[in-house]
Amino acid sequence: MEEKPKGPSRTRNLGITGITALTGCVSLVIIFVALFIGLTIDRLLGVRGPATICLLVLSVPVSLFLMIQIALRLVQQVEPSTAQKKTSRTSFYEEKEE
Repeated sequence: MEEKPKGPSRTRNLGITGITALTGCVSLVIIFVALFIGLTIDRLLGVRGPATICLLVLSVPVSLFLMIQIALRLVQQVEPSTAQKKTSRTSFYEEKEE
């Protein structure tokens, strides 16, 4: 049986990059959920606006925090290719000195 190469998978890295690009959708989902919950609470209380505005204002920092956390976790999973590993700053400067 042949073993698969242990280098990073380009397909896997592209998949992770695509999912990372979609983390902005998390923000939209959270904001829309806050909007609908706020409208429902306002309708049940018989008022117009305070719960909706409060939930929308609170949803923005929550959605930004979650979006950043998801993106950082996914970016950590991306494996650099072997070509990128060879061209590090230390090797560049070491070659210049010689």
